[in-house]
Amino acid sequence: MTKKDFRDSVLSMREALDKKEAEYISRGICYEITELAAYKNATDVCLYMAIKNEVDLTSLMKQCFTDKKNVWLPRVIDKTMEFYAYTPDTKLITGAYDIKEPDSDKILSPDDNTLIVMPGAVFSEKKERIGYGGGYYDRYMAKYPCCKTVAPCFELQVYPEIPTEGHDIKPDIIITEERTIV
Repeated sequence: MTKKDFRDSVLSMREALDKKEAEYISRGICYEITELAAYKNATDVCLYMAIKNEVDLTSLMKQCFTDKKNVWLPRVIDKTMEFYAYTPDTKLITGAYDIKEPDSDKILSPDDNTLIVMPGAVFSEKKERIGYGGGYYDRYMAKYPCCKTVAPCFELQVYPEIPTEGHDIKPDIIITEERTIV
């Protein structure tokens, strides 16, 4: 199967997941992220706004605020993604792909205390990742390889092998409801 075939098939299965079950599983995955050294050591945590039944990071975001972490959300401007500051008082606006983005002017300057929680469509047991086809996270991670990365996903999104290309960036860790792949 091609990357597009994998992406389409897995996203269809993910969207078919029961919403309540997906929310429950998401909370467990978020808890596991807070147990990682990469989270505990992070000053800045980059999250995403879940769409189309992605792992919901709401509980992780709340924990970040409790733990006094700086929270950042992606914004896409002119085909470039950057992370912008987000607090509970920050207004969200509809951005690229109808995804909510922070109405903020403060852009992250990432360093080795930055944890990026990255979405994806399909993953492999070798930590390979197929994103959504825009290459935003691949380009960002190529520019800032110092950041730690974790990819939360449902077990149904993980396969023994998947087709990837040289520019596809692997997350450092993948967390599902069943396991942590390091």
